[in-house]
Amino acid sequence: MSFNVEVLLNGIIFGMFFAIISTELMAASAILFRYEESTRKVFYYLVPIWEITGTFFVFYVVNVEALIPDALPILAYSYIAYILIFIVIYILRNLSIVSAEFIFRNRFNVNRKTLYSIYAIITYILGFFVLVIYTSLMSGHGLNITARTFNMGAFLSYLPDDGFIIGSAVVLFGLASIFYGLDVNTILSLGVTVAGLIIAGASFLAINDISNIYLMIASGIVTISIPIIYMIPQLKNYMSNKIIFQGFLALSAFMLFYSVYPDLASKAVNVNTLLNNSAMQTQIFYATMIGGTLLLILSLVFFRVWVRSSKMHLEAGSGEVE
Repeated sequence: MSFNVEVLLNGIIFGMFFAIISTELMAASAILFRYEESTRKVFYYLVPIWEITGTFFVFYVVNVEALIPDALPILAYSYIAYILIFIVIYILRNLSIVSAEFIFRNRFNVNRKTLYSIYAIITYILGFFVLVIYTSLMSGHGLNITARTFNMGAFLSYLPDDGFIIGSAVVLFGLASIFYGLDVNTILSLGVTVAGLIIAGASFLAINDISNIYLMIASGIVTISIPIIYMIPQLKNYMSNKIIFQGFLALSAFMLFYSVYPDLASKAVNVNTLLNNSAMQTQIFYATMIGGTLLLILSLVFFRVWVRSSKMHLEAGSGEVE
């Protein structure tokens, strides 16, 4: 397996970004299916997760731009229509949560449940677009790198592509009750997670020529260990810790990412051939190390301060996070 320290760092950043955005998709599931319980257990996480997701997304994109500048024209031209749709939907997502959290709070007779439901549905759509882009980069279906075009129909017509997206969504649905501590039977959470892993794993094997099958298996083991550890009374509190939970997810995503490196689009593209390989790449590595560490520390502080403040407000008797 090829090794490049800059790509390794980018993979770590990707794992962290995936873990953060996954918790937002989990929140969307909780809001749609267990709204009343979400007002007590999910709402005070929405703002910090929402803010940190956007920040890490920008951080990841900038890192990719500096590391693999030749890849940007391929991505920009191939996915331009979907990127534009993504931006519009992203703005609507921000508008929905800002309206629900701040603008309409106790000022107008507006149904906040409707606003939060809109936010959840939009979050699902955004997650779908992200998974489509990443899955198509791995499988190559619908993606014409030479012409720099992407055909959604051709992509969706290949069942393993659909299976990986569906399986990933099922996994996150199964893990949502663990991350947010919802009143869901732990056996049910485990069963749903296992089902999602089977669907996603089989699909992942079908769409990729795996460079390291052991890393893929390890990724699945790390993911399935989350509900298993949560079921053990002596260890439950550890997995209830949001940072530890996200660490497990980040590690799983990182290993899955590295199981196909350095190839994309079913070996049509070798990532190493697109690297900058200049003095700037080395400087970007150091800048990313420093900036990434600061971003992680500040994000953790912001997350903890906001959640602690929201919980204190809830315990004061408001009945709902404001």
